[in-house]
Amino acid sequence: MTSEGASTDLSSTIWPQVDKALSGISVEPEMGVLDLIVRIPRDEVIRGLRALKRDADLDFDYLRCLTAVDWEERGIDVVYHLYSTKKRHNLTVKTNLPNQDLTVDTATTVWRGANWLERETAEMFGVRFNGHPDPRTLLMPEDMDDTFPLRKDHPLQDIKILQGEGIAFPEEQD
Repeated sequence: MTSEGASTDLSSTIWPQVDKALSGISVEPEMGVLDLIVRIPRDEVIRGLRALKRDADLDFDYLRCLTAVDWEERGIDVVYHLYSTKKRHNLTVKTNLPNQDLTVDTATTVWRGANWLERETAEMFGVRFNGHPDPRTLLMPEDMDDTFPLRKDHPLQDIKILQGEGIAFPEEQD
């Protein structure tokens, strides 16, 4: 574990419980705007998610959201937003994928609800979830697998058209 550099801000968070639950797993904590964020390497992320769910002090029984962030040359972060319905606390888990290998194991083995979230992330960002039980498309045509709408290198990314142009109230149009 790498808790060095963890600021004193973390002492008022669930970091001590998270640190204990993730014993033996590489983790880097940081304070987010609303909650604690931990970074776990992709080869350990599913083991970490499972430990966070099973730990009685944390009890992250709900995967609130799963998405991705395109950092261009730094790769893509897969982001898991966790919530405990009993303890009423949040945690954000991030793992980075290099551009030359946008794969990570599926979280459906931890939360069945990851199914659709991973399918959407696969379509929008091009991330492949190893072992996913149903990788069919949700939103895009099945044959459209060479472009990903939420990636910063998407062909339409540079078009300078304002969405919703001309639909504002008259007093808002200037």
